[in-house]
Parts: sequence; C-alpha cells; structure tokens
Amino acid sequence: MLVTLLSVRSLFGFPQATAEERGKSWSVFPIIMYDTDIGVGFGGKGKIVDFLDLRESFDLFLFNSSKGERTYVFTFSIPDFEIRQRTSYGFSLDVKAEYSKYLKQYFFGVGPNSSEDDLTYYTDEKKELLLTLGRGFSPSFVVELQYAVKNVRFLNVEPDRPHTDQLAAVGEVFSPYAALQVRFDTSDSQIHPLEGVRVILRGEAADGWLGNRHASYFRYSLDLRNYVRLLGARDVLAVRALIQKAGGNEIPLFELPVLGGGSEFNALRGYQLNRFRDRGKILCNLEYRFPLWKKLGGNLFVDGGTVWPRWSQIRLAGSAVNAGWGLRYYLENFVVRFDMGFGSEGVGIYFNFGHVF
Repeated sequence: MLVTLLSVRSLFGFPQATAEERGKSWSVFPIIMYDTDIGVGFGGKGKIVDFLDLRESFDLFLFNSSKGERTYVFTFSIPDFEIRQRTSYGFSLDVKAEYSKYLKQYFFGVGPNSSEDDLTYYTDEKKELLLTLGRGFSPSFVVELQYAVKNVRFLNVEPDRPHTDQLAAVGEVFSPYAALQVRFDTSDSQIHPLEGVRVILRGEAADGWLGNRHASYFRYSLDLRNYVRLLGARDVLAVRALIQKAGGNEIPLFELPVLGGGSEFNALRGYQLNRFRDRGKILCNLEYRFPLWKKLGGNLFVDGGTVWPRWSQIRLAGSAVNAGWGLRYYLENFVVRFDMGFGSEGVGIYFNFGHVF
C-alpha cells in the first residue's frame, strides 16, 4: 500500500505531505431553498479533502426541487483544485459523474429576439462522465485535456407550442466531445479569489473520430476575469467578460451557447433559465463582494449579455441587462451563494454553490 501511494505521488508531481502540511478537512451543508427557475429545493453538498493523504478531494452534490430538477454530481480530484492553485505539478486528474433531469426545462427559441411568450416546456435528461487530465507547468500556467461521454434525452415536449416539433426532433442522443483548455491564473484561490487575473481559453469539438455519430461541431470560448481588493482585505471588485462561439455542420440544439439564470457561464440573474440561445454569446459580469459578519458576506452585481448567429450580426445595443444583490456564506471548501436579480422581464432568485465567477 505504501509503495502504491508513493507511486501516485510521484506520478502527479507532488511530494508526500508532512503532518503540518496535510490539509485534511471536510465541509457539509444541507439545502432547503427557493429558486425562481426550479422552485423549492432540498438536498445537500459535502466535500472531503486529503482523506487518503494524497491531497485529493471527494465532492458530492445531491439536489431535488418542486419543479422537477434532479441533479446528482460526484467529483474526484487529485490534487484538489484549491491545493493545486498557484503551484506547479506534474499532472492532475479530475473525474466528474453527473446525472441531471429537468422535468420542466425552458426553451424560448434561437436568436437575440426570441419571444418570452414562445416559452415551450420539455423534459431534459442528461448523463455525463467527464475526465480531465491537466498539468501545471508553472504556478500560473495550466493546460487541461478533457473527454466527455454524454447522453442527452428530450422528452415530454409540451404539445402545440411554437417549438414543439424542434424540441421533439432531438429525441435521445449519445453526444461525446473533447476539449482543450489553457488557463493563465494568478488569482489566490479557486474558491474565493481576492486578487489576481484569470484568462481561460477553451476549445471543444465533436465528430465521428471522437465517437460522436450525431454531431460535428466546434465551440470555443475566451473567459477573462480580474479580482481587485478595494477598501479592505476582504472587499473585492470582481469583473468577468466571456465570449463564446459555436460553428460546424451539425450543432445539437443543447450545445448552442446560452444566457439566462444564475449558473456560472450563463449568468443573467433576472432573466429566466436558458432565456437566450444562438451560435455566439457575449456575457459581462461585475460584482462587489464585501464582508458582513464572520463567515457571512454581501454582494452587489450587474450582468449584461447578448447572443447572435454570426460575428457580423452582433448588436450590443440590444443586450439584456440586470442588477441585483446577494449574500455569501464562506465555508472552508466552498461558498454558499444567494442572489436576487432584477431584469426587464422580472425578478430572479437563485441559491447555489460557488461564486458565479
């Protein structure tokens, strides 16, 4: 057993931790909440770090909601994301298994002018296994190669609606893809960054030679983030600009760039989930994060973005914009997030884990 552990440490390029260096920790948080898009939710999230003395982490997320979201995610990382931050390492391995099912998923159509009145409901079920192999060439430069095995199913499409036929045509699809991601990151934390810059360049592709018989597309994104301390050690101004574009002969509907809701890459907090969808998108987020009391913090934010079919058809003047406020509860291994956003189409309430960016 000792030989096996030493071999693993050698492969991943980090020495055996001393008793003082070991970062054994665990965090558990029960969930009882309300979210505009998914209703009343319940479940829990837990994370264990360095249980095997390999600086690894096990992360489990279980969630159900009254509007029919079912999300179960297990992630194993070695080294843990936070442990490898600002370090050089031989290799990292992340294994993520996710099952999600939305009994009432939202689809408004494609394009920046899609109508709120054209909302068509359907059931969206996804099973995905994502493997990521990375290397930290320096404390700030990381390259990651990913392969995802994914199965997507659209069913129970709402009848006699504007997009009934378009959604029903998707059916069930086995749609694996591969990705290459390059990250330049000087931020001080993956969980709660207080200062630094992140530049993330990501390219994704699906084709027959990658095991996908139903799609042929590429998708690339550029994600720019900056974190600046303001009035004190824990007051942070966070800024993010994300641009994403998809192209190819066969782009599945579920792979088109999306905006709307409170998730990391789609955050327009004040617009419904999946409100805008097209071949390209621009998203900008601005947050002021500040301490309130002990582990509790506050947040003020503005989001803005738009989608488009071609580069020549970008119209920033028609971008959707929202503003809002939120709360953050900081645990050792993750952040609990609550946000309330106000947009031209209504108010959004979101409860989740981790900063939006």
